[in-house]
Amino acid sequence: MWPIVFRRESRAGGRVYYEEKEAMQIRDIMRKDVVTVTAQDSVAKAAKQMQQANVGCIVVTNSGSVRGILTDRDIAVSCLGEGHNALQCQVGNHMSNPVITATPTMDVLEATHIMVERKVKRLPVVEGNQLVGLVSFSDVAQAMERPMHDLLLGMGAARRTAARA
Repeated sequence: MWPIVFRRESRAGGRVYYEEKEAMQIRDIMRKDVVTVTAQDSVAKAAKQMQQANVGCIVVTNSGSVRGILTDRDIAVSCLGEGHNALQCQVGNHMSNPVITATPTMDVLEATHIMVERKVKRLPVVEGNQLVGLVSFSDVAQAMERPMHDLLLGMGAARRTAARA
């Protein structure tokens, strides 16, 4: 897949300048400090790790390879909601799998499209079958905050200029 390139035109001193930028990649916004457990760990252990790290999901791995993902909703609905004891339940019985993953070189727009299409909020980032990070909608929103501000500011300036004409 060819990288997406954005071209922006600017004018200064009677000359036209073009700035080209490649699309932001997942590696630019992913979190590298991913909390993990094994499928054999208890749901209670996973929940405690999630609480300590203040995260809403935990990636289930086996020797660094992604096997599943356990979210706070999985714990609430699948484990506790069914009356199971979190101390005795294994993560493997309540995790979501197969897991939809991203690669570090995937552009952010493509990853966002995958999250929307597959109705997931987080994508483990895998390189060479090994977990290297995690990206979420929150990460995308945070990364887009400045470009969106600039875009909206520019649109406001364009409207004011058009209104004066």
